[in-house]
Amino acid sequence: MEVLEQNVADIIARHKSRPEMALVALQEIQSTAGYISALSRSSLAIALGVPEGELQGVISFYSELRSTPPGLHRVCVCNGDSCVATGSHHIAASVETHLGVSPSQTTLDGQFSYERVYCLGNCALSPSIAIDEEVYGRCNPDGVVQQLERFQRTTDA
Repeated sequence: MEVLEQNVADIIARHKSRPEMALVALQEIQSTAGYISALSRSSLAIALGVPEGELQGVISFYSELRSTPPGLHRVCVCNGDSCVATGSHHIAASVETHLGVSPSQTTLDGQFSYERVYCLGNCALSPSIAIDEEVYGRCNPDGVVQQLERFQRTTDA
């Protein structure tokens, strides 16, 4: 058994018969594997003694949980009050058009995962985005697309 699979199996075994630990187990699986695969979800449901649909409901409720592999780069557009008031919805529309994805999706080439997040904590420099762990303030739609294109060029090289 591969190390990653064994680590996920260990997490599932540690939470066996403890349905109240479903969220914690899902978070641990994602932390280990990068996302929660259908096989992991199914195995965890059996171990916890809960319907698989219940776990899928938890995954879909919590926006930080993923059931698909993440992209190489994580792109977040702030949806906090200050950013929305200064035009983040225009940035979001540009990102979605440029990448061809909706929030919580990954591009077909696996390069970018896109999310709308409530707040990046950069309100004084609204509107803001984050690419990977770097936060950018005073953004505009064209500038964000240019930044994404720079990431695409470095990834393609």
